[in-house]
Amino acid sequence: MKYFTLKECIYSDTAEKKGIDNTPTPEIEAHIVESVETLLDPLREAWETYCKQNGLGVASIGISSGYRCPQLNRAVGGSTTSAHCYGYAFDLIPMNRNMREFKRFCRKFLTGRAFDQLISEGEDDNGMPSWMHVGYKHPDGKRQRGQYLSMIHGKYYPMTE
Repeated sequence: MKYFTLKECIYSDTAEKKGIDNTPTPEIEAHIVESVETLLDPLREAWETYCKQNGLGVASIGISSGYRCPQLNRAVGGSTTSAHCYGYAFDLIPMNRNMREFKRFCRKFLTGRAFDQLISEGEDDNGMPSWMHVGYKHPDGKRQRGQYLSMIHGKYYPMTE
């Protein structure tokens, strides 16, 4: 893991506030490492190059939500089938706050790559996301559906531009 640490992949404000132990099992930790090394680290590296080429400033990417144990997932209102619970999904925010550009970049970056879901979450009426959900694998640990979705007002649609 080059750009992300296990600590930031499992950290949760909600877990801290509610006293929830969000420590992954060894199996789930292996999923986190696989997801980061296979998908997130290459995405972060490519984002840095893209930011430099386009004068977008800081290329760091923050994880607003990574692994969630079942208790934490319930506490945040997550789906019972969430890939977050298996160490296969991460909600990302670029530290330069260029969300629209990051959304476009993620979509282009993932084209032709194996992944499960890219979801532009919490989109406003202009297609601006609050964060990008990047899922490496389906919770079954096998499927990679290659879905591009937008969540607008709590509903899923094909990804907007």
